[in-house]
Amino acid sequence: MAKVKDPKIDAQIHHGRRRKLRQSFINYGLHTFNETQVLEFALGMTMPRIDTNPTAHRLINTFGSLDGVISAHPDKLRKVPGVGEQAACFLRFLKEFVIYTMAVGKKDKKIQTPAEASEILREVMAAYPTEHFMVLCLDKSGSVILRQNVRGNLDKVDVNLREIIDAAFRVNAASVVCAHNHLDGRINPSDADIHLTRTLVNVLFPLGINLLDHIIFGEGKEYSFARSGILDLFRREHKAYAVSKDFEDVLPSITSQDDWPSGN
Repeated sequence: MAKVKDPKIDAQIHHGRRRKLRQSFINYGLHTFNETQVLEFALGMTMPRIDTNPTAHRLINTFGSLDGVISAHPDKLRKVPGVGEQAACFLRFLKEFVIYTMAVGKKDKKIQTPAEASEILREVMAAYPTEHFMVLCLDKSGSVILRQNVRGNLDKVDVNLREIIDAAFRVNAASVVCAHNHLDGRINPSDADIHLTRTLVNVLFPLGINLLDHIIFGEGKEYSFARSGILDLFRREHKAYAVSKDFEDVLPSITSQDDWPSGN
């Protein structure tokens, strides 16, 4: 005959377990927790009267790891039994919180070289499980004064240029650094990437905003338009157009992409 659990006793057991997790966190932090315990503890903040251990196990089994759980879209999280809208939103918040704090922690750093731009962006971009386009706005000293994700379809490099300009104007940026990630790991710029970088130079330069770099990240590697020399070619190309009295003479060099190297 199956044993019938006493709900009161069951509640006491789970309350005691949650109290032990909380005390362990206060005394030692999270490094003594396994991934399921971390998730169980986090879920307890949104479900204070429910045993979150089974839900934590179901989430880990479904998405493979803690990172897989907090990287999942809330719609997929809600399909797991025991996960409601509030819990799904909170789990997604955890991932965004990590990314946000990583970026905020680097705001006081200055960018003077392409290598410094890569250093600041590398960890932040690696944390994104989906394709993102990011803009760093800098003041005249090179300090990061704003980090903003830009909406768009990266497969088509359909990036909202107005959003980039609005962000730069909002903080009176002197220069910007753009970056996006390739999920397939390849870092060589596509024709669309090259066209986008040229467009950014042509749009920002007349507004007094310098595009310092456009960096592509993928699986621990990166490609810099500044270090490749292509960005400097685009700047000179734009300046030649800006001072030329004969648009037709400059037009071929503006529209042609055949001569640009594909990168290393």
